[in-house]
Amino acid sequence: MSDSHTSPTPGAPGPPLEDHEYPLDPIEYAKAEKKVVRKIDFILLPIMLITYGLQYYDKNTLSTAILYGMLEDLDLTTTKNGVTYLTRYSTAAAAFYYGYIVAVLPMGLIFTRFPLAKTASLFVLIWGIICILTVVVHSYHGFVVQRVFLGLAESAVSPAFVAITALWWKPQEQAKRLGVYYSSTGIFSMFTAIVNIGWGKTGGHHPWKSMYYFGGSFTIFWAILIYFIMPDSPLSPGRFFSPQEKAILRRRFHENPYGQSQQPIKVSQLVEAVRDVKTWIYFLIGASIYICNGSVTVFGAKIINSWGYDSIRSTALMIPGGAMTVVTIYIFAWFADRYKNIRTILLPISTIPVIVGCLVVWQAPWHPRVGPLIGYYLVAAFGAPYVLLLSLATANTAGATKKGFTTSAIFVGYVTGNIISSYLVFAQEKPIKYRSTWIAVIVAMIFASCASLLLRYIYIRENKRRDALLVSSPSGHSPDGALRGDGVVSGDEEKAGESGGDGLPRLGDGGVYEDKTDKERLEFRYTY
Repeated sequence: MSDSHTSPTPGAPGPPLEDHEYPLDPIEYAKAEKKVVRKIDFILLPIMLITYGLQYYDKNTLSTAILYGMLEDLDLTTTKNGVTYLTRYSTAAAAFYYGYIVAVLPMGLIFTRFPLAKTASLFVLIWGIICILTVVVHSYHGFVVQRVFLGLAESAVSPAFVAITALWWKPQEQAKRLGVYYSSTGIFSMFTAIVNIGWGKTGGHHPWKSMYYFGGSFTIFWAILIYFIMPDSPLSPGRFFSPQEKAILRRRFHENPYGQSQQPIKVSQLVEAVRDVKTWIYFLIGASIYICNGSVTVFGAKIINSWGYDSIRSTALMIPGGAMTVVTIYIFAWFADRYKNIRTILLPISTIPVIVGCLVVWQAPWHPRVGPLIGYYLVAAFGAPYVLLLSLATANTAGATKKGFTTSAIFVGYVTGNIISSYLVFAQEKPIKYRSTWIAVIVAMIFASCASLLLRYIYIRENKRRDALLVSSPSGHSPDGALRGDGVVSGDEEKAGESGGDGLPRLGDGGVYEDKTDKERLEFRYTY
């Protein structure tokens, strides 16, 4: 092999450290590695959870702000024949995702070339500045433009965090971590409601502006903390790790080549990603899941308000929905981490609460109001299938450029679903319980479930094809030169304690990492 090793960050150390710098005994090493993983969790997960949560705070604040004067101040409604339409508000909400969809693919590629933590902190800073500038907007058109630029800046967060997750944690460790930081959508939904109730009561004549002053200033402060606290790579982890822990980090890095994202952009991998049917299925599932977002985030407070609650109570009643998001994400992430090859089954199961919730809000009597509230809280479970989708895609894609493009495709789907959802809640449908909204969400969830089962079929069929190629190969190598037998690796193997190893290819001392895709590596096996 002629390729030379490419370090994940400029100036990063080269080959792995010697074995004597960490425990040689497998049991002692496993204990030491577990401590290192806990330290990684302790340092990185709070940063990622709060950052992702602040992004959700910004988006959820829009839903709350319309109850506190924003609709009137920015002229976000129109009235025809005595009927009030929220089309302008829908367009302003969707404008964020117009900016997001333009930038998310380039962002996925940017993070394959630049230090992850420092680059992410820069974009968080820009996003905070744009967020706080919301208070200087005085018109509908200005608000739309501001939302586009906010989407451009915030599009960096999800691709960065998926890349960071793949870099620091092995595939079998990732589902739980994705679940933890993505659960911030639920945690910050509760936080947003509590904080904005306070701003709603004490925010003066324009309380919605106080919400954006707080969100923007907090985000700017947080960007500075990210810059100084968050390490860039396992090969340059900074002052938080001891020499032995750094040695273990380097060994983990070299045992997890599919997480190495800092590689030159390869056009061949871009072409392969575009031609891979799985990329398009990921995109469609992401779009389908987030069609649900309009009823929960963009219009959530307005829908609850339409059941007869005032602004303060409507804001407070969003808190249990956030709790539902957190609980369902943790439950399904735990099962995905605990049991092998069930994620494509878990995803359809995780859509059941959402479908049931839609049916309850649509069909149950609105008086007493407990029925639609319970249905609304069930709909908030839609975060779980999205986390499962992300874990599937990251575990089943190899090649730095292909992985960056594939995860970006999911985020494009996420944006597409959000744009569609912004136009699926019609104020004039209140007498028929927003029927179009719930029908659209039910259809989208059924589609996502079927697409997940299609992925399962594709993964299993391809694994069997590769097994057959290895068996039929006359030598000890697969047709592309990959080792047979012990060289076989899945994107997400069983835990080391259960399988006697993590199943990832060992580069060893002097080993060379090749930036190849899952298609090029016939020893790669898909997890389903």
